[in-house]
Amino acid sequence: MRIFNNTDPNKLDTDKRVVLHYSQPTFNNKNTDYYYLLLDDGYLIWATKGYFPPVNGKPEKWVGGSFIEIPKSGLSWFINAIEQKFMKTEAEGGLRKGEFTYAKEIAGEKLVASRWFGTPGYGLANASRNRYGSVTIKKQQEFCFTDEMLFDNGLLEELKLVAKKIDNGEL
Repeated sequence: MRIFNNTDPNKLDTDKRVVLHYSQPTFNNKNTDYYYLLLDDGYLIWATKGYFPPVNGKPEKWVGGSFIEIPKSGLSWFINAIEQKFMKTEAEGGLRKGEFTYAKEIAGEKLVASRWFGTPGYGLANASRNRYGSVTIKKQQEFCFTDEMLFDNGLLEELKLVAKKIDNGEL
């Protein structure tokens, strides 16, 4: 398994690996969060940066970094999981009633798609990799793509375009 360094949020805008850039207002609509999908050889890295305002005399700064790293073929799998497993009934080939997670090993890494309810959306986790910044407690890398991001603001369609290029060998 390839090991990556946490992505520096200050370098994301000029990173040559960026294949998708997405932005969305923060929950309080005061700022914007920026999301980046980076292609690094056979892997995709979902990274973010957000504005942290000045506090107690400390200057404003960008915070963020890598959320999740997956084999690049995992993107098509995640999209398929949403559309074919979560959005269909059991009779149509979807998950059984009461199931809210779907997992598969891809390129030696365990990926998990899940339906989130507190923040409505779909989680993508890599259970084979530890979250950045989690020193004392090992936690899997995970990100929640909210329904608003995916459906209302078009992120799912943008991810599909990237996945198609990967599947066609263009990326």
